[in-house]
Amino acid sequence: MAALRRSGAQRLWVALAALLLLAAPAWADRLEVLVTGVPDDRGVVACSLHGDPGGFPQGVPLAADRVPPRGGQARCVFSGVAPGRYAVAVMHDADADGRLGTNVFGIPTEGWGVSGNAAPRLRAPRFDESAFDMGPDPVGLQVVLR
Repeated sequence: MAALRRSGAQRLWVALAALLLLAAPAWADRLEVLVTGVPDDRGVVACSLHGDPGGFPQGVPLAADRVPPRGGQARCVFSGVAPGRYAVAVMHDADADGRLGTNVFGIPTEGWGVSGNAAPRLRAPRFDESAFDMGPDPVGLQVVLR
């Protein structure tokens, strides 16, 4: 009987340890992007996560999140992000058409921003200006729309 109780207790401890080990990585690979400076609550805020310098900021992202803005801000969350070097591009897609609106000269008419808040004049931001390192701990960034 004692052997049964001991094996039951051992099973409980093993189950608890497994649960803790499985839960820990859920936060470790999490990237949270707080987008501020959203002018209104129309449309969506689109965030894209890039790991390739050649595809930033307009190429195909590794992951994307689209969230409604509220009160001048939005929060995009990426889970399952492996350690590495990344950059985030953000746009306020006010008309929800899936594209960054521009004028006839190609200058954005909708809000945009990148990690690191780089704001070069007359060109798109480069990956190296916007890159950050994702390690084993959760990362939080703030991107201010332009």
